Amino acid sequence: MARIGFLFLIALCIYLALDRPVFAQPIEGVLQDTLKKKNGKDTLRLDTAQIIRKNLSAKYLLGRKKEEYKSIYFWGDTKNMVTLPHQGGIAVNLNKLYNKFSRKGRHARRLQREFEKAYQQDLIREGWYALTKEYSKLSGDSLNKFRIYYEPSLKWLHENDRYEKIAYVHKCLKHYLDSVDIIHRRLQLPMGNAKL
Repeated sequence: MARIGFLFLIALCIYLALDRPVFAQPIEGVLQDTLKKKNGKDTLRLDTAQIIRKNLSAKYLLGRKKEEYKSIYFWGDTKNMVTLPHQGGIAVNLNKLYNKFSRKGRHARRLQREFEKAYQQDLIREGWYALTKEYSKLSGDSLNKFRIYYEPSLKWLHENDRYEKIAYVHKCLKHYLDSVDIIHRRLQLPMGNAKL
């Protein structure tokens, strides 16, 4: 029975191999030279695409990092390591205990802290960049240097209301315009010596 099946399989393969054309038939196409036109210019035009980066919110960026780096958040998780069940006793989650003391867990928690710092920096920039764009008369490189030099802390942005923020922008703008050259020189120095 196995021989019959094997012979049938060989016959089927031979049939399928001979059923196709042995040599591929060339496809005739019309080649057009676009440079030999009346005006001598190339008539093929490519559409241009303009790519505009959307300003994504800080919360969205953090959520995207959490989704992309799920394993980092798994290895760095040490919350609720020890629980008290309803039946009594103590329950210890061994995965979280391992995460607490392993090298991989330490590195994952360090990367989580870096993500948190980036999130806080994005929150500051969301509020600060909108204020400086609306209430300062600067643009281009001057605006970027102004934003960097006078950037407030996240705590300050949360504690103050809109009027105090606007007053801060105007006060900093006045100081910036009075000492533009000094500020630009300080920003060119390495970060350790920037605020002497």
